Amino acid sequence: VAMFTSAALISILFLGGYNFPFMDNFDGNILALMCVGVFFAKIFLIIFVFMWIRWTIPRFRYDQLMNLGWKTMIPLALFNMLLTGALILAKL
Repeated sequence: VAMFTSAALISILFLGGYNFPFMDNFDGNILALMCVGVFFAKIFLIIFVFMWIRWTIPRFRYDQLMNLGWKTMIPLALFNMLLTGALILAKL
């Protein structure tokens, strides 16, 4: 349900929701059915991409994640804060 909801939000916010090219050539019930079909096609495409990425990239073990966080990400974040502070002070 969470994957479907996030795919629907991504479809609405970034892919135009139910809009599709040459939408003006149709009208009435056919247009409504095509809009619903396009919207669900976009949702299922996004879910496919989610699953494809999730099944392709290997999962980290807990110790690998902790190692990455403590030995790589925290020093990079501290360096980023120091560099940003120095640049802000230099411009004053």
